[in-house]
Amino acid sequence: MTISTQPDQQANSRIGKAIAWSDLISIAAAVFVLLIISLIVDPYLAYVATSWVIFGIVGLSLDLVWGRAGVLSLSQTAFYGLGGYAGSIAAINFSYLTGNTLIWSLPVGMLVGGVVAAFISWIIFYGRMGVLQTTILTYTFTLVLWTATVSFSTKVGKAVVGGDNGMSNIPPMILGLGDAAKQLEPNAMLVTVVLIAAILYALCKALAKSPFGLIIDCIRLDPVKAELLGYDIRRYQLILFTIAGGIAGLAGSLFAAWSNYLNPSIFNVQEALSIPIYVLVGGRGTLVGAFVGALAVGGLSFWLGGGVIGGQTTLVMGVCLILLVLFMKSGLLGGLAQLFALFRSKREAKQAPIDQTEQRVKIDFDLLDKIRLHANTNSQSVELSSVDALKSFGGVTPVNRVTQSFKKGKVRCVIGPNGAGKSSYLKALAGTYKLDAGQIKFGQRDITHADPFDRVRQGLGIKMQKAQVFDDLDVRTNLWIAAYSRDRNREEADRVSGGMLKMLGMVAQGSKPASQLSHGEQQWLDIGMVLCLSPDVMLFDEPAAGMTKDERRQLSQLIKTLSKSAAVVVVEHDMDFVRTLDADVTVLHQGEVFAQGDIEVLRKDERILDIYLGRRKHVQAH
Repeated sequence: MTISTQPDQQANSRIGKAIAWSDLISIAAAVFVLLIISLIVDPYLAYVATSWVIFGIVGLSLDLVWGRAGVLSLSQTAFYGLGGYAGSIAAINFSYLTGNTLIWSLPVGMLVGGVVAAFISWIIFYGRMGVLQTTILTYTFTLVLWTATVSFSTKVGKAVVGGDNGMSNIPPMILGLGDAAKQLEPNAMLVTVVLIAAILYALCKALAKSPFGLIIDCIRLDPVKAELLGYDIRRYQLILFTIAGGIAGLAGSLFAAWSNYLNPSIFNVQEALSIPIYVLVGGRGTLVGAFVGALAVGGLSFWLGGGVIGGQTTLVMGVCLILLVLFMKSGLLGGLAQLFALFRSKREAKQAPIDQTEQRVKIDFDLLDKIRLHANTNSQSVELSSVDALKSFGGVTPVNRVTQSFKKGKVRCVIGPNGAGKSSYLKALAGTYKLDAGQIKFGQRDITHADPFDRVRQGLGIKMQKAQVFDDLDVRTNLWIAAYSRDRNREEADRVSGGMLKMLGMVAQGSKPASQLSHGEQQWLDIGMVLCLSPDVMLFDEPAAGMTKDERRQLSQLIKTLSKSAAVVVVEHDMDFVRTLDADVTVLHQGEVFAQGDIEVLRKDERILDIYLGRRKHVQAH
């Protein structure tokens, strides 16, 4: 695509970029302060605080999969414990070769944690488990490990895993090389762990700001829409879960080197549930909140444990957590962010003049023609077809042996009364409904069993009945994530999304969150996201719903323009809107093809009017 988008290029170029210099400077400043504190605090406090930072690393791994991907995993302590055991075994057997213990324990712990997490996530995501099922499975896996390790005893080289007695004589943290290398003192140990935590946080922050992280955010917000944009959401979830498992495994190796001892209690229920608490306290989805929560809970527990409240540590901690959940649902950092946002919005409201003009979407059809001309579409006409497509749900058959074919050149409308099977048929074409019998073909390719994301990659564009946009992302980013799906090229995504933003006439709304758009505007944004894919075949399910008369007129012109370069299928029940499309029409009734032809001819068919309008005696006679 070569459409010029210079006015939006600078804004677009920030989308999907890695961590910014401002973030690095903030991280460096925070680390510098923590290092100074680490060097001057009491050695015993430094020793205890080291464990808090390690717990923060485990919390960081959970915040990746829970805060960013929306999956509550209660198996992070399982990966943490397995990483601790595996890293300790490596350190016991090989650290004598180098003197340094961490160069053995950390990579092995990370590898084991990541591999086990990949296996568990493969079961979860490729088994298409729901959120509750995922939480139950991960919790059960942790309990199984706890039960197994209590009775499991073995010897691996010099390392002895003693079941309920645990593993002792784990080498401490040693950074030097050779026989003269010495164990780190408590303050140096805290410094080391803080530096490791800072590196991990910076990497996770960069990951969250990269295109990969943006796609993960989209999967959390609307997994169905993310897949309809051509993203293999299960693959992305598996990769993220594997990364998180590796981080947890590394943390387990650090913990083992800190404590010089491990036992099965690392897998118990209390440990599994404490990590989500750290994330909630600090602020879910913030990444740094995991460390804030671990330090807050650990520090408060340490202070209360000193006897200041007469041995009622558990009671006071419980009350504090309840108050936090009730009044600061987004955690400490989330609460501060909300206060700052409220202050900033009030300040901007006082300074900025109020714009009373109504923003309206206006399609630039000249630009649309240029976009379609430069789109990477197939030179040959691509046909989408169904042969005896059948889909049943119990005793209901919404798609009953439907045979149809769709080519570019003229719009095809599928109409019928409510319950006729229109949307079900479209979902069967899109792949969100798998056929019980029959065939779906895209050109010469059989896509009957293909997933929706695979059909989109082959050239299918799908807009479902309800507007599907990523509410928390702004308009420009919604379009960018759709454009990025085409070639996975940032610069190309900048150009395509910038051109589409101008084509829709939504440049002024580019930085507005999609949730603040009207229903009609969200419909336009959803259509724009489909167009960013430059599909060869487009499926629209009631695209005019919620639009004004002027918008419906523009939409009609848009669809007719698109039909010149792509096959366009429109599912509708509004025959007046269908008339404006000059389309070939297929009428569905009770899941079957009832009639086909020109809309003007069909409107005069009394049988169609009877079933469409539900006139009792004719419907019953039919």
